[in-house]
Parts: sequence; C-alpha cells; structure tokens
Amino acid sequence: MPKCPNCGRETLRTEDWACQWCGHPLLSGAFKKIPKTYRELQAEKTFSPRSVLEDEPAPVAEVEMAPAPTPPPPPPPPTPSPPPEPEPETLSPSEPVAAVEAEMEKGPMPQPEPEPEPEAVEESEPVAEAEKLSVPEAEAEPAPEPTIAPEPEPEPAPESVAEAEPEVEAVPAPPPGAVPALEPDPATGAINATVEELNTAFNSDKAGTNNKLINKPLKVTGTVDKIFAKDHLDIFYILLATGRPATWQVRCTFSREHGAYLSRLTEGQAGTVQGTYVGYERNIILKDCSLVQ
Repeated sequence: MPKCPNCGRETLRTEDWACQWCGHPLLSGAFKKIPKTYRELQAEKTFSPRSVLEDEPAPVAEVEMAPAPTPPPPPPPPTPSPPPEPEPETLSPSEPVAAVEAEMEKGPMPQPEPEPEPEAVEESEPVAEAEKLSVPEAEAEPAPEPTIAPEPEPEPAPESVAEAEPEVEAVPAPPPGAVPALEPDPATGAINATVEELNTAFNSDKAGTNNKLINKPLKVTGTVDKIFAKDHLDIFYILLATGRPATWQVRCTFSREHGAYLSRLTEGQAGTVQGTYVGYERNIILKDCSLVQ
C-alpha cells in the first residue's frame, strides 16, 4: 500500500482526494479509494476513537541485538630465560700452596734495570767563543783588486735615412654659402628668389631678412610639397620646399577663385608663386598669391 508523502503512513485516498490520516491532498491514482471524505473520517474519529486506534498500525517492537562476545586476548609471548652463568672454579686449599712453592723454586723475580740518567751536556759554545776572543786574529791581507777590461765601444749604427713622408695637401674648406642680395627686379618690382635662397637668408640673419622683405612682393620658385584646397573651410594654400630637408618652407595662401588651379597641381612638381611677404612663424608666409605660368 502506498504511503502518504506528508505523514509517511500507509493510507487510502478519500473521496475528496485527501489522506485519511492527515488530510494531505493525494493527486496520484496509485492510492486506493475509500467511499468517505476526510471530514467524515474526522467525525468518526471524534465519536469512536478506539476504532481509529485499531486502524493504526501497531508499533514494531525494537529488538535489541545482543553484543557479540569479545574474543579472549592472545596469550603473552614467552619471555626468554637468561643463559646460566658459569660457576667460578674453586681451588682446593692445596693448589695455591703448590703454586707458590713452584715459583719459589724458580728463583727470585728479576728486577727491572734502572734507566740511565741523561748526561749533562756542558755548554761548550761560550768557551769556544771565549777562546776565539783570547786568540788575536790575524789581519787578513787585502785581496788584489781585479782589473776590469774596458768594454769595447759599440760601433755607431749607420743612420737610417728617413723616408720622406708625402705631405698631405690641405683641402681648402668650401666657402660658406653666399647670402643672396634679395633685391627687387627693376622691371616688375618683385623680388625673385628660390626657397633655398630664402633658407640661406633666414638662417644667416632672420630679423634682418624679415625687415627687408616685409610687405614687399616676392616671386618664389620651389617644389610643391603640400596642397590644401578645402572649399567648405575656405582654406587654399600650398607649401613650397627645396626638395631636400631644409629649415624653412614657404606657405603661399590663395583666394577662393584660385581653388580650381590648385586642384591641378601635384605634389613634387616645380612651381613659381608670386605674393606679398607678411612675416614668418613656422614657415615663411606669403598672402594674396597667384600661380606664375
């Protein structure tokens, strides 16, 4: 019979699908059904408690298991008995006397010879020294001095003729780059210069070159290094360089109408620009520029 999952007792299912003992709902169909509800069973328990007790399973008496008898302890190992000690031999009273008489017949025991005492060593060294002092020493004759043969003078070595080393001709240092004059052209009034000449002038005298060129027309020839034509930002300028590493570049600023001409330029090509010099910062600055064909 299946047990109730709540109270753990074997139970039947009532008509209202509950445990007959605790009323826990039993939804499984494995429980057998009784034709009563849980309330009816509770009412019967109230009026006939004995019948309910009879239905309860009798408690199972616990059987106490008798403890298993403990085995007797093993007997202790036998202790080894010590070996018997040999008994000392007892001499009869006549044996020691006979041994003494035999020793007396052999004669007296030889006594050890005394060790010879070490002889005292006389101190002969001081006496010998005194004798040496008492006897006058014979004056030693001076030995003849050995004659030293004069060493032969070394022959003078022939003077080696020093080879004349070829004189290294001093290479004259190249003359420093001449500072360009940067004078205006009488025909056009503009100052013609290359980017390299402007580098030489500014590296030689930056302040003097700036004062000389300020607000004057300048026609510059060089290599197009960068092109900036941003119509939406209204930025139009190019950078002219020397074609090799240099300190200064020339920034040429154009107006919007020159934007179409700037788009035709390519970086690396040679070009000539004419504009007004207005100063310098990181670059030499020209404004109001135009391309010279």
